[in-house]
This record gives sequence, structure tokens and C-alpha cells, in this order.
Amino acid sequence: MAKLPHLCFLLLLAGQASALTATPEGLMVRQYPPSLSVMRGETATLSCHFKVGSLKYGVQWFKVKPEKQLIPKSSRLIAVEKNQTSTLEITGVALEDSGWYYCQVNVLQKDPEWGNGTELIVLAPPPAPKIYLQIPPDPQTGQWALLCLTGGFHPSKLTLTWTYQSTAANIDNLSVTNCTLPAVNPHMNLSQHLADGALLSSDWLVNSKLPQQPECFQLMDNHSQEVYLFSVFFLPLKQSLATGITFTCDVQDHPAMTTALTASFTWDASPNELMVHLNILKMCFLSAMTVVFFLEVKHFSVKGK
Repeated sequence: MAKLPHLCFLLLLAGQASALTATPEGLMVRQYPPSLSVMRGETATLSCHFKVGSLKYGVQWFKVKPEKQLIPKSSRLIAVEKNQTSTLEITGVALEDSGWYYCQVNVLQKDPEWGNGTELIVLAPPPAPKIYLQIPPDPQTGQWALLCLTGGFHPSKLTLTWTYQSTAANIDNLSVTNCTLPAVNPHMNLSQHLADGALLSSDWLVNSKLPQQPECFQLMDNHSQEVYLFSVFFLPLKQSLATGITFTCDVQDHPAMTTALTASFTWDASPNELMVHLNILKMCFLSAMTVVFFLEVKHFSVKGK
């Protein structure tokens, strides 16, 4: 007899659970698939199947952002109903289309019934990484660095790693920082996000002030939801090396990728030698500008006569 109240409680719970999915008319709403991953620019198809005995009903689609909001009709989002199945078709999906979608079936004089929801995941693969060389203010005594950048991907799941190859025997002490998104410990291998709206450009990367140690940076565009990730790697002093080193930046572990993407840079010229080449280019540029200047002066002198 002591178990009877407990049994009644279980039966009550079972009755409440069934009431969430069916009305006395036998209405049931089920969405499929529960999760859908689509590449950016493709078409996503979400389905909502229901059973209702009344002919007086209507179906609406909602998206959670962050509250449930009715999806308006547009040329890109089309809902089609046939044989008690409503299909929501989203063409040319964008990153902002990611989220949870719910269908609602409304029967006259009855409470609305909700589907179980479908999560739409829009994938944007990262491009091949780019490596930038940052020259210190004093090239002869300053710290040279490499910056590896990749961006425009979604979701923010990615691994960026540095590897290097050389015949030198004394490069095992190089400090390398690998980046992982999402970060297990953001304070360990991922810096605070850069200011929203900051622009990543080659000039910004090359001319920005470097941190004091190898570090990773993450930036998200709040409008497009695209994520950018770059890593700073300090180059060893050329005087400490007997031969050149080839550094490779690898991008992998993104759900939209099947193979790793890489970019390489060979550190085989000393800062002094590189500066000689830069100075030669600078002298050639100045010489060319001087020639142009004198030609323009001569042209105006002839024209004045």
C-alpha cells in the first residue's frame, strides 16, 4: 500500500508529458531534422509534420533571437504546406540565419502546439592562412616577428598551430603559442577580444605594437558573425642560427574543413642583409622620383619659353 501514492504520481507525470505533444483531437507536432548543418550560400530545408483532425488550423514559423519571433514572409524564406507537413526553405543562407527554428500549429479554439525545434548551423570555412613579417623599429637590434592570420569562418571552432623545420641543432628552445577555439582557458592561450569594429588589415598587422610574448588574438564581427584569429610568433636572432628555418602556420579542426590549410615562411636572411635590400629599393624609388621631378621641371621650363 505504501507504493500506491508513488505509482499514482508516476501516472500523473505520464499524463502531463503526453499532454505536451497531443490534444484531445490527436494533434502532434514533430520537427526534423533536430539539427541541420549547411554551408553558407546553400539552401536549408526545415520540416514540420503534424496530425490534426480539424480543417481549421494554421502553421507559423518562429526563430529564437533570443526570444521567439515570427518569421516574416520574404523571397528568401518560403514556407510551403502540403499533406500536414510545413516546410521552411531558406535560400542563400547567411551566418545570421544560424539559430533555433520552431513551428507552431494553431487549431481553432485550442491552445497552440509547438514543435520540438530544429537548430540550423551555418558553416563558413576559413581561408588559407596568411603570414606577415613585422619589422621592428630598430631592425638590427629589435625583435622580428611573424603573424599568421585566418578569418571569416563560422562557427568559432579552429586550431592554429606553428611548426618549424631546420637542420640547426639549437632551435628546440623556440617559444611557440598555438591557438584553439573555443579556448579551454581563455587566459592561458587566447587574449581578450579586440575592440569591436577594429579592422584587420596588412598595414595594421605589420605596424601594430606587439605583445611581449607569443600570443593569440581573436576578433568577431558582430554584424556578419565572422571570426578572425591570428597568432604572433617571435623569430630567433639570426646570429644564433647556423642555417635558415622554415616556419609553417597550420589551420585545422574546423567543422567545414576536410584538410588542413597551411602557409610557410623561410627565415633565411639576416636583418642586416634584408635591410640592405630594402635600402636599395628605397634608393631606386627616390632616384625614380628625382628623375620624374626633373622631367616635370624641364617640361614646364620649355612650356614657359
